[in-house]
Amino acid sequence: MLITELKHLEIKFETADILPPPFSHQILLSLDFQNDFIDTKFEIAYTYRDELSDEEILDEGFTGEENVAWAGELSNAWKEPILKLLTQMPEKANQKAIQEEQNFLELVVNGKTYGNPKNQEEWEYLLQELSQAVYETYGKELPFALTFKKVDSNKSVSLFELKLHYTDRRVEASTEIESLRRSRSISWEEANDLIGQVFIGDFLTDKASKNEPKSIGKFITVGDGLWYEFTKSLKNPNGNRTYITSLYQRFEEYF
Repeated sequence: MLITELKHLEIKFETADILPPPFSHQILLSLDFQNDFIDTKFEIAYTYRDELSDEEILDEGFTGEENVAWAGELSNAWKEPILKLLTQMPEKANQKAIQEEQNFLELVVNGKTYGNPKNQEEWEYLLQELSQAVYETYGKELPFALTFKKVDSNKSVSLFELKLHYTDRRVEASTEIESLRRSRSISWEEANDLIGQVFIGDFLTDKASKNEPKSIGKFITVGDGLWYEFTKSLKNPNGNRTYITSLYQRFEEYF
C-alpha cells in the first residue's frame, strides 16, 4: 500500500468465535497522528462474561476489571513501525471469508476501510505491542523486564538484564560479570525475538523459587516474581529437545 501521509488509523479487533469467555474480547484503537505525538483512543471489552460466574472468571486468573477505556498520547516512536506495516499491506482486499478459528481484524486508514488484511498476523502482533504501550503510558503495567543469571562452579556470577519500554519503543540491556557492568545495544526487533524464544519454554511455576538463586546453575526471571532454573523449572517444550541448549547459547552470546 502506498501511503503519502498518514493522518488517521483505526484498528478494530475481535477474537475468534472458538475462543470462549473469559478470554474472548474486542479492541478498538484509534490513532490520530500529530507532529510530535499520536493522539490515541483505546478500548478493550471482554465479551460474554455474563455466561460465567465471578468465581469462574477469577479461577482463570482474571480480576473482572479488565475492561479499559482510555484516551491520551502515545509516543511518535510508533509511527515508523506502523508505516512499515502499511507499506507491506497489499492494496487489494483479502476476499477470503473469515473462518471460525480466525480473529476478526479491520483497518481504517485515512478514512478508507480494509478488512481482513493478508498480513493479519503481523497486525495482530503490532496491536498487542500498541496495547502494551497504552497500559504502560497510563501506569497500569510496568515495562517488561527479564534477567538471566548464571552461577559457575567457582561461584562467579554473570547477569544479563533486559527491559522493554513500550511507552517509547526503547530497549535497555546490560551485562554484569563479577560486578563489572556494561550496557549492550540491542534493537527492538532483536529484543522481541529473544522474548519470543524465551516464552516457547515450559515454565513450571510450582517448582520455581521466589528468592534470587545463589547456588550453581542457570536461571531466568521474567517479571512474575519467580526464578526458573534451566532443566528443572524451565524445561524443553514438547517436540523441541534443543530449546534449553539454544536459549542458553543465545544468552551466552551477550557476555
